[in-house]
Formats: sequence, C-alpha cells, structure tokens
Amino acid sequence: MKTLFSLLFVLLFFDAFTQDYDIYVSDAGNFNKPPWQILKFDANGSNPEVFIDSNSVLNWPQDILFLEESDVVLISNLGSGAITRHDATTGAYLSDFATGIGGPTRFKIGPDGLLYVLQWVGDGKVKRYRLDGTFVDDFTETGVASSIGLDWDQAGNLYVSSYKKDLVQKYSPEGKDLGAFIDSNLAGPTNIWFDTNGDLLVSDYDATAIKRFDKAGNYMGEFLTGTGHSEGVAYLPDGNILIGNGSTSSVKLFDASGKFIKDLISSGSANLLNPNAVVIRKHKK
Repeated sequence: MKTLFSLLFVLLFFDAFTQDYDIYVSDAGNFNKPPWQILKFDANGSNPEVFIDSNSVLNWPQDILFLEESDVVLISNLGSGAITRHDATTGAYLSDFATGIGGPTRFKIGPDGLLYVLQWVGDGKVKRYRLDGTFVDDFTETGVASSIGLDWDQAGNLYVSSYKKDLVQKYSPEGKDLGAFIDSNLAGPTNIWFDTNGDLLVSDYDATAIKRFDKAGNYMGEFLTGTGHSEGVAYLPDGNILIGNGSTSSVKLFDASGKFIKDLISSGSANLLNPNAVVIRKHKK
C-alpha cells in the first residue's frame, strides 16, 4: 500500500509539473486580411480564450515572445512592419517595440542576448535590437528573401530559411554570408531548429512533413509526417512537440520521435484559422 501511495504521489506530481503552463497561438487569419488574433489555451488544449483580439493593433501577426523580466509580450506584425509590446498578463497593447521593419516574421533572442528579427520584404537583412527596443544594427551582410525561420548551431552560426526561395542560408557568428546551407528537398520552409543531435529540422509549409538535415546540410529524410501548411513549433516539458497545422486550422501533438499522437488543439477551436506561432509559457509561482 505504501509503495502504491508513493507511486500515485509521483504520478500526480509529474502531471502537475507537466501541466504547469499555457499554450499561446498566433492566428494569421486570412493572412493579409483579418480576422487576426492571439489565442490562449490550457496545457491540454482546452479552455480557449482570445488573449489579443482582431480589434487591437494586430496586423497579420507572426510570432510571440514573452519577456518575463519586463512582464511584457512582443508580437511581430508583418502587415504593419511593427513589433508591438503588450502586457504579458492581459494582452493589452502598451506601445510599439520597433517600427519600420520590412514585414517582421520570426524573432528570437540570440546568443548575445539581443533580439534577432527577420524581414519578409525589403532588403531581407536580419535586424538586431536590444530588449528595450533600441535598434542595434543590420546583423547580416546580405539579405534573405521572404525569411521566416532562424536558429543557431553550437558554433554560433546563424541559419535563416527562405519560404519563396526554398532554401536555408548560413551566416557566420559575425553575420558574414556563408552561402546556402540547404537548397534542395524543400517546398516552402518556415520554422527551422536544431535538435540535440545537431541535425537541422525544417518545417516544410507546402509539403506534408518536417524534414531532417545533418550537420553538413545533407537530407536525411522526414522526421515527422502528416502535416499541411505547418508553421509554429513548441517543445513541451515532457519532450512532445506541438506543430501548428494551417490546412486543418489545428495544432498537432507529436511525441519526441515524430509519431503523431492527436490534435491537441482541435480544428477551428476559438475560430482558429491559420496558426503560425505556437508558444508555451510556464505559470508564475
């Protein structure tokens, strides 16, 4: 009985730990036409609510980034060329973080603690900002057209995906153009990220899979299948993976090996149309 009680306690504790977060989804709506929204769900995909609505400053939203120390959340807006700053608890608009960007899409905090921002149009160079919104520089010496995914390898090299060019470009830690890292076996790449083995995973929007490439850029096959218009990825505390799936207006759940589990956020939940960013945020203690 004591052993059974201990096991039950461990299971309950683990479940509480793994459920200690919410899921936020950027909804691109009809792309350059509303409705647009940022949605919030419980860890199990239930209890949807509109975190930021279409009547706010949203304009073709792309990515979501919580800055916990400032208690704000940043939203990139392709349509307005602005990154907007919102209250992290209520979603209320506070101010513009940065403006005059050529259609900001994905952004991430880099190894140097600066915010790296991709541009869909314009010169396509990767911009850097301090976390207070101060512009630093155009980091890359060249641009990437319709850039929409970025990540770094262990050596600090930056990789940027181009949706329209069907490639992934590589840059040195100083922003020097090192050429195309991948220029085949892609059909509209969006999110890119490195796994623990150092392989690059690429979400292929116009295909039906997440694809794997080795450290040299060689195609290794499909990591997971059954996606359509995939954009937005988040890893859960248990190692499972959430993928936004635009063709079904849902968010799919896969295990760490790439096996499909279920639609965690069902089709059209809270009027979801086109998920293009999926982010988890742990509850504050």
